[in-house]
Amino acid sequence: MLGLALLAGELALWRLVFDEAGFFAPIMALTGGVSLALAAFLSRRGRNLLGRAIRITGYGATLLAIAAALSLGAFLPPMLAEWLSPVLGRFGGALALGIVAVGAAIAALRGPERWRRTALDLATITGIGAPWLWTQTARQINFLPPPTTAATLMPRLQLLFGLALVLGIGAIVLSVPQRQHRAERWQQLGAWCRRWCYVAALLGLGVGLVVQSDLAPWFALPLALSLGATLLNWRQARLRPRVVTIGRGVGWLFLTLLTLTLLYAATSEDLEIVFLRNTGERRAAIFWRDRFGAGPSTMRPAGTITGVVRDQAGQPLAGASVVLADRIGQTFTARSAPDGHYTLTGVPAGSYLPLAISPDHVLGGRSGFAGRVATVHEGRATERVDFRLAPRPGYDQSTNDSLQLEPQTEIMIEGLTSGTTLRRPFTFANRGKVLDGGLIHEPPAALGPGPFPILLIIYPGEAASWEGVSAPLAERGFVVVSYFPRRLLDLDGDLDDLRLLLNLTAAGKLSTRGDGRRIAIAGGSVSTVYTYLLAQAVASAPPDAHLRAAILYGGLFDLYAFRHSWEDGQVIIDPGISALEYLLVAFGRPDTRPEIYLRLSPHYTLGATSLPPTLLVHAEQDIIVPPGQSRLAAAELTRLGINHRLLIYPELEHYLDISKRDPAQLDMLEQTIAFLHQWTGAK
Repeated sequence: MLGLALLAGELALWRLVFDEAGFFAPIMALTGGVSLALAAFLSRRGRNLLGRAIRITGYGATLLAIAAALSLGAFLPPMLAEWLSPVLGRFGGALALGIVAVGAAIAALRGPERWRRTALDLATITGIGAPWLWTQTARQINFLPPPTTAATLMPRLQLLFGLALVLGIGAIVLSVPQRQHRAERWQQLGAWCRRWCYVAALLGLGVGLVVQSDLAPWFALPLALSLGATLLNWRQARLRPRVVTIGRGVGWLFLTLLTLTLLYAATSEDLEIVFLRNTGERRAAIFWRDRFGAGPSTMRPAGTITGVVRDQAGQPLAGASVVLADRIGQTFTARSAPDGHYTLTGVPAGSYLPLAISPDHVLGGRSGFAGRVATVHEGRATERVDFRLAPRPGYDQSTNDSLQLEPQTEIMIEGLTSGTTLRRPFTFANRGKVLDGGLIHEPPAALGPGPFPILLIIYPGEAASWEGVSAPLAERGFVVVSYFPRRLLDLDGDLDDLRLLLNLTAAGKLSTRGDGRRIAIAGGSVSTVYTYLLAQAVASAPPDAHLRAAILYGGLFDLYAFRHSWEDGQVIIDPGISALEYLLVAFGRPDTRPEIYLRLSPHYTLGATSLPPTLLVHAEQDIIVPPGQSRLAAAELTRLGINHRLLIYPELEHYLDISKRDPAQLDMLEQTIAFLHQWTGAK
């Protein structure tokens, strides 16, 4: 009880004096190491009772450090997590695991004989975990990564193979028949090499077989080396010790593989693992909320965050957005002044992951030694957080379009109007992936050879399912190119595909009747994010700037606000698009996984030249994407001085479909065509 009381006192002292979530894990690791060293000293002096109490404190602090490094607090009740394992503790986790690894290595060299093997294995696991966690927390800033592929895993397999081979050779060298003349520690080192060679070889073999890597069979070599070393050490052993040793070895191997799997599942930034982990955290949060309520209130004493936003050369950046969010998506934002300074006021006490972004720079986290986590304290006026942002990378022109146009057919359209249009499917390829499902709708042949303005529509579903929208527009004198992004969760890949598609369209490769100098783009529902991002990418590269107008139907403008509306019950997602709700859960909380929210929130990334003249269309009765999203967009475009128009239809719902025979839908079609005529020069 005394040991637990001491641990509770240390936690209380941390909360009262320091309370920096990013430093929780390192402080607990140091506390654990110092406590265990002090306990050993007291035991040698005969003060066994006090030594045992402090040893319990040391073990407890070490376990809390590891739990925080693995962000296991996300599965605890919120109030308990604040004390025992802050959910942002993983950002100091690499340092914490490194401290534990050093302490365990010292214990393996100088500690009691009976604990040396355990200490050495702990040092190995945490020694592996420290650099792994360092690389994974660094990867989070670039979330959303492409889905994991065999090519992604290949460097890890190669590293595992190299480690397994070195360990296998070491096991053989340290297990030669003259081993009895060697020092005891050399024999222990040989046993360590054998054990961990088995681990590395089995992990590599298993992963290699799953991803069907050609490297998988080669893991049999280090496995054979370790097995040979084991047989050399058993030559003079009796049968019973062999059986006992095998049982212990299998048990140790199982627990070690389980521990490494937990380390991977808790910390990996591989897309699929992040989504599974976030889904698990959401279910845990709902479980605790149903039993203990909503957790700590956000109505806490407020503080201020201030700092400077600079570019990589150290020059101040004006007009950059600084954004942080709480767990339900409420944001606190500011824009940097000409000298780069910004101030966030009214921020409730707590820990956050603030981000900064500008129209010409990619998003970035806090710079400096303090790490990414920023903590606003009760009773302290200001927390300083500075940023350094990297410029947006240029567009890589190297590509392989492999464009294939299928035969053109004439189809009859039935909807608001009756008429015909020319329909042609197309397929293209980009960076090794074949991209199908695209459609081209041209005006009827009776309208002549053109050239006609081009409308590139990015749909939230298969283009063939939305021909009721494409065909009426084509019948009225537009070449309509429609496409549904195929990579889905590979956001950068999808944008690269759209950039290529836009260039093919402008070059006249999709239709000889289209005018590549008069292109408008459009999107609907969640696909409007692609529309915003594509327009912004084109605007930053003047040679490719062919866009004359943009149209956004029921568009998503701020994913933070959308999440907040969803948490408040204002968003009701239709069962037919339940994948959207699954994605919201898989994206994680806005306070712990803010990167994807900022990337998918054009609200904070647009500049004065990011969009051409824009038409915003929304339905007042939309309960999937609230109309407040388009009102927010209109307010921001007004601030930026971008020419725009906002249309709100009071009686319509989310599914805007200009193929329906409805007065409001007919008006929407006419308003769309009038807007396109105005800005593309169509007649």
